[in-house]
Amino acid sequence: MGDFYIMVISLSNIVSGVSFPAIRGTQSGNEYYIVMCPLKRLKKIFVFDESTLCAEDRAQRLLNPSRIPQISKYIHQNRFDYTFSSLTACIDGQCYFEPISPDGHGSKIGNLVVDDDAELYITDGQHRSAAINKALEEDPSLGEETISVVFFVNKGLKQRQKIFRDLNLYPVKASKSTAVLYGDSPDELLTNTVATKSEFFKGVINFSENSLSARSSKLFMHSSLHAANMELVKEITSENVDIKAHQAITYWDSLAKNLPLWQQAKSHQIKPADKVNYVLFTAIVLKSFAMLGNELLAKHENWRTIVKKLQTVDWDRSNKQMWEGRCYNNGRMDHSNSAALLTVNALKHHLGLPLTTAQQKLEITFKGIRNGK
Repeated sequence: MGDFYIMVISLSNIVSGVSFPAIRGTQSGNEYYIVMCPLKRLKKIFVFDESTLCAEDRAQRLLNPSRIPQISKYIHQNRFDYTFSSLTACIDGQCYFEPISPDGHGSKIGNLVVDDDAELYITDGQHRSAAINKALEEDPSLGEETISVVFFVNKGLKQRQKIFRDLNLYPVKASKSTAVLYGDSPDELLTNTVATKSEFFKGVINFSENSLSARSSKLFMHSSLHAANMELVKEITSENVDIKAHQAITYWDSLAKNLPLWQQAKSHQIKPADKVNYVLFTAIVLKSFAMLGNELLAKHENWRTIVKKLQTVDWDRSNKQMWEGRCYNNGRMDHSNSAALLTVNALKHHLGLPLTTAQQKLEITFKGIRNGK
């Protein structure tokens, strides 16, 4: 069974157990061990299901089933380029470390033997483990690959709960903008190209933060541009990503030329704090521009002439007739998909474009609510 096997021994009162090649370390005066575990063995090692327990008896958040397909898909899409950090687990029961040498570096390298009666709990990484098991069902060749597991030993429930709390107390998740910037999928490559090659977007995109501050000279988050691009161009592949990126850049730059406020903000003629007064500096309107663009590119060869009419739109939030109840509700921007669709309707009305059947249905419902019917 390779690096993972059952053995009969008599060490520290262990008669039968599971052995892992391991490296021994020390934190806060306590030993812990790092082992390399074949992916196909995860399901056999971690068999205890804490979801059946009440909250106070668990040392882990409940598994979110919706995350598993997402992570599994990531593995398949990056079959030869996926990356996982270590799982963290706890051993509740007897274990024994047998070094290959009594001193020197060899004293920290050896075999970790875990008693068959010990319980092994995943303390951090249960979604990764579950997703790996799902991915293995579809691609068994993954089974011989390994993931590192950090084992803390002799940990009961309260100690496991503290470890989970401590591991999740201070982590800072990478922003969505950074995730897109560092990504290499066709979708992400397209947005990165647009952000750096577009005449307008170059220099006005924030690539790292989770949100824009009121004092920021940037106009949009990279993640907001990415979400908009996914509405603007569809079915992006490795083969057509350059063509699709060119289409997106052409649309955005042509649109920007007809939005004086965008141009003024880029040239610093509008103070950063004053951008809040206008709806066209928001992610939801950027998304609406993209939805509109998707229609224009597909149905109107003269779309460049059509978007010139946007020069006369009143983008001020005080323009309640156009924005209230669509992208703006009760003094706040609405970031729902229905808000984006209703905003597209308002833009199409201004441009003199007919609504589709679905758009007409949504508009009738909206006007009925607005008029109290």
